[in-house]
Amino acid sequence: MSFDKKQFGLFLRFARYILPYRLRWTAILILSGLGTLSGLVNPYLAKLVIDKAIGNKDLKIFIILAVVGGAVFVISGVINGVRQYLGRYVKARVKLDLNKRVFTGINRLPFSWFQDRSTGENVYKMNYDINRVSDLMTTIPPQAAALSLKLVITFFIIFRLNRQMAVFSICLAPFLYLPQYYLTRKRRAVWEEFIKSSEQLFKMLHETFSHIYPIKVFGKEGSEIRKYLRKLVGNIKIELSTTRLEIFSGFTASALGKIIIGLITFYGGYQVIKGKMTLGSLTAIIVYLGQLAGIQGTFIDFFQTTVLGLISCQRVADILDTEESIKDIKGAKSVVFEKGDIVFDKVSFGYVQGKPVLKDLSFLIRGNTHISLAGYSGSGKTTLLNLIFRLYDPWQGEILIDRHKIKDIKLDSLKSQLGMVLQGPFLFNDTIKNNIAYGKQHAVESEIIQAANISLADEFVSNLKETYNTVIGENACKLSEGQKQKIAIARALIKKPKILIFDEAMSSMDSESEERILTNIRENLKGAALITVSHRLSTVKSADLIYFLKGPGEIIIGRYEELLQDDKDFYNLFKAQIK
Repeated sequence: MSFDKKQFGLFLRFARYILPYRLRWTAILILSGLGTLSGLVNPYLAKLVIDKAIGNKDLKIFIILAVVGGAVFVISGVINGVRQYLGRYVKARVKLDLNKRVFTGINRLPFSWFQDRSTGENVYKMNYDINRVSDLMTTIPPQAAALSLKLVITFFIIFRLNRQMAVFSICLAPFLYLPQYYLTRKRRAVWEEFIKSSEQLFKMLHETFSHIYPIKVFGKEGSEIRKYLRKLVGNIKIELSTTRLEIFSGFTASALGKIIIGLITFYGGYQVIKGKMTLGSLTAIIVYLGQLAGIQGTFIDFFQTTVLGLISCQRVADILDTEESIKDIKGAKSVVFEKGDIVFDKVSFGYVQGKPVLKDLSFLIRGNTHISLAGYSGSGKTTLLNLIFRLYDPWQGEILIDRHKIKDIKLDSLKSQLGMVLQGPFLFNDTIKNNIAYGKQHAVESEIIQAANISLADEFVSNLKETYNTVIGENACKLSEGQKQKIAIARALIKKPKILIFDEAMSSMDSESEERILTNIRENLKGAALITVSHRLSTVKSADLIYFLKGPGEIIIGRYEELLQDDKDFYNLFKAQIK
């Protein structure tokens, strides 16, 4: 294990999570020291029993020493019990604080960050990496203190009992610990590979369970099983690599321990025979050295926890160090939209530098109008909507709502007045009531029902046994696609947005339901701007104006009849639906 300056800095960075619990932390360190001291009393008592009680055949001293040994045992048990409880308490609180910090940090990251990483990877980091970091912070310092104290005091006692034995033991000690230190360093690369492999395995499991419907539909169960087993076998091979190192490490530790204890015993026996040391002193020294040999397992766990913890510290730090590219600028303010006019002023944006999806695009969408955003797949319709929601910032140009640059508006203020419904509704495994109320904090039942009436969701919800308290299952698997979309529309409507955006939001409904919902929205959300994206001709025809995206820098605005007659590309887009 290489504990360099960078890793030490990482350790100190996360060690600050201990500070709120510094009193309990200090108590843990003190109790660790007391526990170590109590464990060092019994070998010395054994010396006194042999030399003073048994050697002199003194029953009184024997009984006193036995009572003292029993008392030390009880006190040691109490100390260790309290220390373990405090240690677990502090670990639980540190883990809670870390989870809160990391989860908050992840949620504030830009949308693009999530597009580059799978949900499984993020869940793995939240679970396993944070657990390893909290282990590092809460278990390593007390272990380090206890091990150091035990080593120093043990060699001091041995030195007091017999100087020659102390010097001989110190000379042999490196052979006991250095091989374990070296092997632990060798295992670091394997551990890093194992963590990455486990993360990929976790990622695949998440994707499999969250996409079980297409797997069943396409009959891909066998393929998924084989893919999972291949990854699992690869993961197990890596685990076996570290297991081989652990076995070799354990064998080396055991063999060296026995050889060293044997050499010390032989030398000590020689000292006793020559009359340079008592049998009690030899017994105490052998017990003390046996304790030191016995902490090799603790020593190995110490280095393993440290190495794994530092690896996870770096992985968690990578998340925390990612900058929030989309955030409130200094001086951002809350704004109440009056008209809902949207202006794109020479906006350019793309996902790959040098390949713009939108280029120098300018147009105006009036509030209190229903416009349909049309265009071929990949023309930038969804990208344009994401820019309005400020999921991304444009490369250049400005987007304004009611003459306010959206960069100057607080994100909470902006998004509280926008509503969006996507083709994939993304509902939670919760009740229908809670799914609709998700759109507005502290929504009351009457608001939920009103939104459901506008979206026509009430027509089927009222016929369910549990009505609005029906739990809809993972990915709303208990509902049809059209029913999911109606609930998603109700969720957007409940906050009565000034600008409402539908991105293929009614693609799974019949035309009659779509027309009724649009009519209900016009009647109940008067003054709101409605933007619909759809490849369905009936939706496009119902709009007041059509905004036809022809290319990165070209948008044609007009009524349906005008575009149908004047623009060949628009006609070709819908000609299959024209009767």
